[in-house]
Amino acid sequence: MAWQHKSLAEICTQLKDPARNGGKTLNQIVEHMAHDSLVGWGWKPGVGREPAPGSQASFGALVKAWADSGAACPAL
Repeated sequence: MAWQHKSLAEICTQLKDPARNGGKTLNQIVEHMAHDSLVGWGWKPGVGREPAPGSQASFGALVKAWADSGAACPAL
């Protein structure tokens, strides 16, 4: 993902923009974050790398809660 050096607002806006997120709907983004193996790599990054905190399942639940509550983005 091309999120390096972007603010949370810029990442959020990009995530919700089908022209920049692979043509995904918000529901497809939730599914992708919760179940895609590429995203899951963050929790199983291989030898010598520190995994992301938590689990992909908990991350997926957080993304779903965000989407269900209106998917608001911070102000730019």
